[in-house]
Amino acid sequence: MPVVPSKVELDEFLGRAMVDVIVREEFAALLRSGERQLRIKQGFDPTRPNLHIGHAVGLRKLRQLARWGHEIVLIVGDWTTQIGDPTDKDETRPTMSHEQVLKNAETYVQQFHMVVPKENSRIVFQTEWFGKFGLRDVIELAGRFTAQQMLQREEFRKRMEKKTPIPIKDLLYPLLQAYDSVAIEADVEMGGTDQLFNILAGRELQSQIGQQPQQVFTVPLLEGLDGEKMSKSKPKTGIWLTDAPNEIYGKVMSIDDALMPHYYEWATDLPWDEVKKINAALASKELAPMAGKEKLARQITSELHSPAKADEAAAAFKRQFSEGQVPKDIEEISMEADGAKNINIVELLMKALKKSRSESRRLVEQGGVSVEGSKANLETSVETTGEQTVKYGKRSYARIRWR
Repeated sequence: MPVVPSKVELDEFLGRAMVDVIVREEFAALLRSGERQLRIKQGFDPTRPNLHIGHAVGLRKLRQLARWGHEIVLIVGDWTTQIGDPTDKDETRPTMSHEQVLKNAETYVQQFHMVVPKENSRIVFQTEWFGKFGLRDVIELAGRFTAQQMLQREEFRKRMEKKTPIPIKDLLYPLLQAYDSVAIEADVEMGGTDQLFNILAGRELQSQIGQQPQQVFTVPLLEGLDGEKMSKSKPKTGIWLTDAPNEIYGKVMSIDDALMPHYYEWATDLPWDEVKKINAALASKELAPMAGKEKLARQITSELHSPAKADEAAAAFKRQFSEGQVPKDIEEISMEADGAKNINIVELLMKALKKSRSESRRLVEQGGVSVEGSKANLETSVETTGEQTVKYGKRSYARIRWR
């Protein structure tokens, strides 16, 4: 039998890193009763091989439910990934081969279990049911929803306003995700706020077919290094579960100060009461932003690796940024001088780092590039002999070796 959470535990579960809960009192009553094991559904489309800490916001919720004795079902969207989720997109996502989807899914499953224990959880692929679907099944499923319902989605409205095509396959995506709930007879489905439309479609389809409609809860979307939603499609702005300790620490230190309250509440396992105190101290300036961020970076690095690794990462960060030391392990790039004695810094960034001209100019203009410790400008020339250490952006270095 499942464990019945205390009032304090349940209040934190429903209050921390939670946006929508449908239907809140019904869901709370199911958790309080402890009468039966609930089946909790989470779906992932493996469009990329890795998960980021934004994904872990929801995975923490699943981990807690698993610890209370409920069953977690991770649905790998090997069919929906091939269609492409229109969520938060105003254009069609390119399709992927089934082989690539399955390859990405291997790492997804491994990283899923970095947060959610294997006990009380299982992995299923949509192939189990959609592999048996015929055209009649698709038509029957499509007949349960209207075009008007699908076109209510903000993403589709944007496309219509821009006169951007809406392929029929994009309209099928919510229906397939909805059918997942029917296939496993889900009691609860969890997702990010951008998945609410799809999740509610599952609740509607279950009701039509005669199943008990699933309870629904959504978690907030954690911002990445650019201040926008952390996304698989923007790998450079995410903090990935597989990042090395130094990389995690450095990335957390580079987030905007204003994002710290979200990171403390949504992206750490710190007790909620402690999080509230820290965020209050940040708001009142009692806790300095730098000190708050150092504590945050250490906490997240510790959780993904270990306290010892976090200490090492903190020391490395201090050496690099507080004491101006260049990291030991940096990218080394061999360059051909081609007979020229000098090269403009913009041209160097383009050739050595494969950046566009506009991106290279912007980095230099914003003061984000230095050569051998000296800040570069658009007129800076670099000698094409020996080697130089180039710093670009906040944490990136490259050692250029000329031949």
